[in-house]
Amino acid sequence: MNTLQKERCYGMKIQAVLIDGFKNLSNVKIGFDNITALVALNNFGKSNVLAAIDFGLTFMKATMEDKADMMANSNLIPMNSYMVNRNYKFQMEILTELDDIEYRVLYGYEFAWKCDESIEPYIVSEYLKIRPEDRGQKYTQLINREGQTALYKSSETGRCSSQINVESAELVVNKLRAYDELFYAVIIKKMNSMRFYMENNLDAKSFYQPDPFIRKGLEDMAVDAESLPRVIYQLQEKNPDKFALLKEVYKNLFPDVEDIVVKQYKFNGGDNDRLPADSPFVIANAIYVLFVKDKNLIYPIDFAMMSDGAKRVFMILARIILANEGNISLIAIEEPENSVHPSLFRAYVQIISQLLDDCKIIVTSHSPYVVSYFEPSWIHVGINRQPGVAGFYKFKKSGQRLLQQDAADFKMSIGDYLFSMLADDECDWEDYLECDIIHE
Repeated sequence: MNTLQKERCYGMKIQAVLIDGFKNLSNVKIGFDNITALVALNNFGKSNVLAAIDFGLTFMKATMEDKADMMANSNLIPMNSYMVNRNYKFQMEILTELDDIEYRVLYGYEFAWKCDESIEPYIVSEYLKIRPEDRGQKYTQLINREGQTALYKSSETGRCSSQINVESAELVVNKLRAYDELFYAVIIKKMNSMRFYMENNLDAKSFYQPDPFIRKGLEDMAVDAESLPRVIYQLQEKNPDKFALLKEVYKNLFPDVEDIVVKQYKFNGGDNDRLPADSPFVIANAIYVLFVKDKNLIYPIDFAMMSDGAKRVFMILARIILANEGNISLIAIEEPENSVHPSLFRAYVQIISQLLDDCKIIVTSHSPYVVSYFEPSWIHVGINRQPGVAGFYKFKKSGQRLLQQDAADFKMSIGDYLFSMLADDECDWEDYLECDIIHE
């Protein structure tokens, strides 16, 4: 492996995550397609998977004090009798390109929850491995930590044997951020900046309101900015091609829309010196408003007057286009069927898939109609192997064909047939889902 610190590091493409010991989740492995769908009955644990991914990435970047608090969060500790004293485990596989060579990165950690006041939470293990993706080579170990004994690889020719001191609530991957001389320093920095965005705002109205207050750190384009018109104005000014793309894909979904216009209204600002130094906000010197030109209306209207679904769709499309600007590796969309008319959903899914670059999309749904527009290979099915314990499993290739064949035999859509199986407690899933997971 050539020296990496001088090479350009492209985006981090998340390929899979493994989660265990979070609420009711047991050994859940999600392999990501461009679009991945979690499908289960209501109140099964789909949202818990999204929360667990968010937790895993947030924990990586948190301070030691925040990590200690997170490990003591009683709302997240598994309470099911089958999962008593289960540690939290998080593992992710990532592809990243370094000097035109693609590498697969495997990173994970495990910690013990603070289950009672007499025991302090602590990180049990941590590891980081990397290998070239297309050369059939074995992984090279870069971090190997068991309890308080932590080792890392300090040179390309050496072994993973250099000791590093870490606290019980500190990750090695955080400590190594300061080691700029490491030949894999660029990977460490990229991992520490990976982000996950969860779109669960069924009411998107507040994101379209003019707002002169900007949260510090979100002055530039950001996928999670609270004033979408300001972000769209910046997109128009800094990347007009992407702004044109956003308008084009939106008009494909809503043919009555002729144009989208964003305007800046300046005013006398300069009141930032009156804010406390520790204020989380700065005051802008302008507000921004989005307008829509509809062929059925005489005048353009404020985008805030559009339907809730139309506003949410535009917000989701904008955030997908902006994802690479903010190092967003994964965007979650809960219940996309609440955003768009069923007749448009196929086009919606196709457009989302075409917009994706390094970012991946994960959606949750309990709608048979929506599931019928997903490829079976995208779907992870939520089933109980033990009472109250949630697991999600992919279709094996033969199971994908069998699902389509059985649905056709019963003259049902794939979604209707899949949910009929989910409602059947006696359903035998072994012919459909990956057997190595079912029998583990």
